[in-house]
Amino acid sequence: MNLKWINVNERLKNGVKLINSLSTKKFQLLLGHIVEAEGENPFTDEELKKLKDSLKLTEDALQLLVQSISHIFKQSSKVILKPTVLYKQLCEQLEFEDEKAEEFVKIWCNHTNEDFGDFSSRMKLENVSWELNIQVADQINNKQSVPVGRMQFELAQSVDNSKKERIFMEFTQSELQQLYNNLEKIQMKLDNINNVGH
Repeated sequence: MNLKWINVNERLKNGVKLINSLSTKKFQLLLGHIVEAEGENPFTDEELKKLKDSLKLTEDALQLLVQSISHIFKQSSKVILKPTVLYKQLCEQLEFEDEKAEEFVKIWCNHTNEDFGDFSSRMKLENVSWELNIQVADQINNKQSVPVGRMQFELAQSVDNSKKERIFMEFTQSELQQLYNNLEKIQMKLDNINNVGH
């Protein structure tokens, strides 16, 4: 079974079995260290040796464990999921034990908040208004008209609606077409993400 954000194969399933064999506390510490390291090799050779002895794993099993945790976290960080959906997918499709999935989602949420910032201070779009104008350019009596679209975005803070801001933008026809194409791409990605959760 594959999810849209990760390919579930036998190797990954074996990695999850190793994850489930850890105590919740050890998994929490291991995942935390891997997330903080954010690199190809989150452990030094000395740390790997200590970890191997502490977890009583072979070198291959330890490598699979670390790679599996890193891969699952990295892949889950590339998509936008509700924490409840991620938890459910970890338990049902990846066969995480409940406690491990819960710890994973907690750390994933904290990491996501760091990446995306405080949502309460973000602005939300309240209204869009527009108008079409014709600008006339006079290059020594050779008059040329250029259609220009003007848009006004009214924003309010997510938490405090009394804090408002207005942004005015002006677009030529080609700039407006480029904006439209980008919005279409965004809409397609949003539709794909919505389909992942179902």
